Amino acid sequence: MKELFSIRGFNPCESLLRHTPEQLRTFLRRMKKLNFNSIIIHYDYGWKRYKDLILEECRNAGVEITLMTFGPRTFYRYTDWKKEFFARKEDGTFFTEILECETFPCRFAPGAIEAYEEGAAAWLRELPPEIKRIHMRAADGRDYCCCPRCRQMPCEERWNPFIEAFVRAVHAVRPDLKMETDVYTRRYDIPSDRSSFAAMDRIMFDTFPRTPTFPLGSTDDLCTRGHIRRAYGSGKEPESLTANSAMLQKIREWNDAFPGKVYIHENVMKQGYRGNFQYGTASYLEDLKTLHSLGISGILFEAYEPGYGAFAELFETLSRAMMGEEINYTPSALELLMRKKNMEWFCSDPDMDLTPYISDPVLLKNQQFFQKRVSAPTLDWGRNYINFALEHSDRLDPFAIAFGIMRNGKLSGAFSFKNLSPEAERFLRSRKLWDFMEDIPEDQDPRAVTRAVVDELLQKVY
Repeated sequence: MKELFSIRGFNPCESLLRHTPEQLRTFLRRMKKLNFNSIIIHYDYGWKRYKDLILEECRNAGVEITLMTFGPRTFYRYTDWKKEFFARKEDGTFFTEILECETFPCRFAPGAIEAYEEGAAAWLRELPPEIKRIHMRAADGRDYCCCPRCRQMPCEERWNPFIEAFVRAVHAVRPDLKMETDVYTRRYDIPSDRSSFAAMDRIMFDTFPRTPTFPLGSTDDLCTRGHIRRAYGSGKEPESLTANSAMLQKIREWNDAFPGKVYIHENVMKQGYRGNFQYGTASYLEDLKTLHSLGISGILFEAYEPGYGAFAELFETLSRAMMGEEINYTPSALELLMRKKNMEWFCSDPDMDLTPYISDPVLLKNQQFFQKRVSAPTLDWGRNYINFALEHSDRLDPFAIAFGIMRNGKLSGAFSFKNLSPEAERFLRSRKLWDFMEDIPEDQDPRAVTRAVVDELLQKVY
């Protein structure tokens, strides 16, 4: 039996501060049992608090760390940054005026690229000697600059000068490091100047738009037809492309352009689905065969301990397959039904009776709560869902669930609040939960602060 992929592991994404130390240790120690050898750790979200624990456990498990950062959020913090560096909407206003997960820069803003390179160099100088591999990402989301000059070019061209600045900083300050960057939403086309990607040791292709209902390359995921135009950002793609057929097409293009460098990031746990299992095991197993045939070097799966239990069997199966074991897998009834219904995500049918399919009462109730998020997002539903998640915090992801419900309720006007503390106000203003938690002062416990805020919101919502 020979391993099919040299890179096998996890990307906990922005979840580290939602873990207790015990949960994080459990998560990292499990990797050895799974024969997983690689992990992405997000510098922006949890590294500073959990650095010693992560270094110790990864060393013991034989897991290589790639330290990832959202470049704009982190690098500008080392500089005298100004909001004028940031991406603008077409009306000239800024998408954001603070450094956060979704802060995009403008390539034409005076001083923006120079400050970015300066901040990258400062960040590189502070890295501990244990870190040998680094990953620089753009901001998350879709808020690329739409100023009069930027909007004349595709998103990959708006971002590419900042990748070039990062490469220059690495070469100048830490040429010993292995470096990589990502291919992600609205940047699935290869930029005209390929030199920055050619300089990378690895390139992470993120398949976020795909649906696990069908395997990569499938044209049967008709529920996603046309979606990929929005994900690509260029609008050149034909309406006939589905998300999964488009993803494989683009993987082939990048792999052909940069052979031996591309690996895959698969968003299995889908944070927006709040830890609900997506029943795509058969699809992922087929993906492994397809990606191996292309010579893709490896796969990192999104995963984190809060909510992991629902995915445990999936990852055990995938780890065996990645090591070359032939898996005789029979799709579950839900997997087959999802394909028959052409369901983009589970469960998008608010009236579907799940009781014949899910025997675990906690997982069933969690799915049922999530299932009703569109058809019945009432105050009672929200309160009950959050309290249920808190009650089962050993198995679910209560802070992610509470943030999504409370913030969406406020934005939609369904929920109102009175006499909130400054921390609770900041919680509701934050675009991402992880920004809120990361910005909690280091002498405070981010989980305790977040729990206090959630309790306050439950008391003061109406």
